[in-house]
Amino acid sequence: MNSRIRATASFLIGIMLQGLGNAFVRNAKLTPIASGPFLKRNHLETNVVNGPNFSTFMNMKTASGPMEAALKKPSKTIAVCLEFVSDLAELNAIDLATLSMQLRKVKAAALWTADMQALREFSNEQEQAKGNFPGPCPIIFNGDDSKVSEAVSAGVTAVVLLVSDENMQKAEELTSRDVELIWHVSNPEEVTKIVDSGFGRAFLVDVVENDSDEIIGAIPKGSVIVATVSAMQEGDAEVDQAKFLKSVGCTAILFKRACVGDSEDVEYASFVVDALTRKKSSEFNMTGLTGSANGHFGGVATFGTSKW
Repeated sequence: MNSRIRATASFLIGIMLQGLGNAFVRNAKLTPIASGPFLKRNHLETNVVNGPNFSTFMNMKTASGPMEAALKKPSKTIAVCLEFVSDLAELNAIDLATLSMQLRKVKAAALWTADMQALREFSNEQEQAKGNFPGPCPIIFNGDDSKVSEAVSAGVTAVVLLVSDENMQKAEELTSRDVELIWHVSNPEEVTKIVDSGFGRAFLVDVVENDSDEIIGAIPKGSVIVATVSAMQEGDAEVDQAKFLKSVGCTAILFKRACVGDSEDVEYASFVVDALTRKKSSEFNMTGLTGSANGHFGGVATFGTSKW
């Protein structure tokens, strides 16, 4: 008799749980915002507080990889990315490998560049760092679309693509080669196009050239969102900008032209990483070479103490 009662009770509890699950699914609904059929983060109305956009990520055609892990930290700490440009200084292979090692050791989240030699040397050095601490960081190509194949051959972790029909056709091939994709979006419509394609796990937003509010608001919660800021601004304005962008949902910041091949590259990299991840600032004698080269301090090198 007791076993029969227990069996009946288990059956009834199972039916009740199934009913509750169906009710949860029926009651889940998406709330559009006024500007169009896009979703603000936290606008998935379910019984799960601040849950991800489940429908979006169930339709993903790609899996997460090292780039996504580096640029969307579980701790919610902002990921600091550094761009290297080679138009102001010529570095040989040893110089580039050394720079890669130094930037890894200051815990840059990822290194971005459009320079092919730098891509090769950075990728080789990071590959050799497996098993070390800190371990390798992703190398991301952000150059011309026509050089994507060459960049992949150089061993990059991820590539930045503009939204176009041609690039969307390339997406499946690239992901089949374990290359992660970051889409450079300039309006909410492009975000929707990429999300609908199933390849929209990571997005790059140029907050200087575009109205970033609407773009960021259109990106589904749970995505990698990289915002760009100019490096070496007067008064450390880039740090305040980065903190604000984190507050509106960005998971990573790309400091444009942070490294240009001079003696201040590593010290500046250490400053921005510490300022955004360790709440630390420092002072050092700035020769002005990097700031002058980046165009933030005019054309003449300056001397003095800068609080970085």
